[in-house]
Amino acid sequence: MAEDFNCPNCGGQLSRKMAHSKMVACPYCESTVLLEDDVLKLAGRGGVMADEPSLFVLGRSVEYDGETYMPIGQARFSYANGWWDEFWALDGKGEGVWISVDEGDIAIEENHETDLQIDERKLKVGARISFEDELFRVTEADRGKCEALRGEFPEAMSVGDTYTYYHLSGPRGRLITLEFEDGEMYVTEGKWIDPYEIRQQAVEANA
Repeated sequence: MAEDFNCPNCGGQLSRKMAHSKMVACPYCESTVLLEDDVLKLAGRGGVMADEPSLFVLGRSVEYDGETYMPIGQARFSYANGWWDEFWALDGKGEGVWISVDEGDIAIEENHETDLQIDERKLKVGARISFEDELFRVTEADRGKCEALRGEFPEAMSVGDTYTYYHLSGPRGRLITLEFEDGEMYVTEGKWIDPYEIRQQAVEANA
């Protein structure tokens, strides 16, 4: 069931669809609001996000490979080749996944816990990297900047945040994304998917 709060900046009603959300972007005043022990704190601005045609829309679920995904958060990032969107979505079990959309390229990934430490200096495009006993090739290395936010997320994010990221492609279509920010490494795991296999559903989020 959704929990309702009021934005501490404008008083607008905020609806939280996921119990462990850490941040909500106010749809009325574009403020970002942190949720800490049910106490709301202003975190910054959500920025302006121009709507672009997409298979993924907040509040409308999609189906892929027998699983349903409901996007509830959208972050837009700029990088050297333009921009891409990261959607935070809930699957049919209420678990969260990241869906990245960069023009025709779409990937679904989950947060991946690992004790492995990788020397960022070795992450050059074309380099082969051993990750948890499997061999991967670095296929992309770039730097992204958060430009706008809407909806809700499992972690605090801010417009203007920048980080370095690397895509590692492995066997059986496995995809590993490494992100480095302030000396910390964050890992997500998933796969690239065929956009023609995604089916949209006109279903509103009622979590």
